Amino acid sequence: MDSPEILQFVDKAVCAKTGKHLNNLQRGILAGILKRQRYADVTETYDYSSQHVKNACHELLQMLSEVFGEQVKKSNLESVL
Repeated sequence: MDSPEILQFVDKAVCAKTGKHLNNLQRGILAGILKRQRYADVTETYDYSSQHVKNACHELLQMLSEVFGEQVKKSNLESVL
């Protein structure tokens, strides 16, 4: 499964659980995690502060943990998906 398919899968799962789609930053964070990028790489792409991206990542991983029913971290995202 490539990155666009994974993003679509996650977006559908999140939307089914929360009623909301992923925003552009959340998609960028997921894509960055899958590409093994650092926060700095994501901040350059989306022009947010590093702290904002870290906070958004933390919130996203918490949301994914609720959606998929197990703890999701950067280190286990691929295996959970």
